Amino acid sequence: MTRSKRSGGGSRPAVAPVARSWSERLEDPDEALYTVAVTCDLLGLDSQTLRRLGEALDHSNARPSGNQRRYSRRDIEALAAAVELMEQGIQPNAINRILDLERRIDDLTENRAR
Repeated sequence: MTRSKRSGGGSRPAVAPVARSWSERLEDPDEALYTVAVTCDLLGLDSQTLRRLGEALDHSNARPSGNQRRYSRRDIEALAAAVELMEQGIQPNAINRILDLERRIDDLTENRAR
């Protein structure tokens, strides 16, 4: 007997995500595909530094299966920018603020271009 999972204890069953092709998933910069090990290798970090940076960036990384952290390309780009700032001696809380302001500027620039 199977039961439908309920989200948040509500009365509606959880909706399964719409299946996308593997190529669509690879093209999506927000698709969390990269494990901690792969992300560490790409950025040249150890796992503890990656976790600390993730926390400093208020990164709520995806854990799609097996409760294993995954990162998207967009996450990796933000982490790479954080590593550069960290190497310049900037503190983690300041890194978070700088990257947040840069994202806001990018959003405003994009909205203005429309």
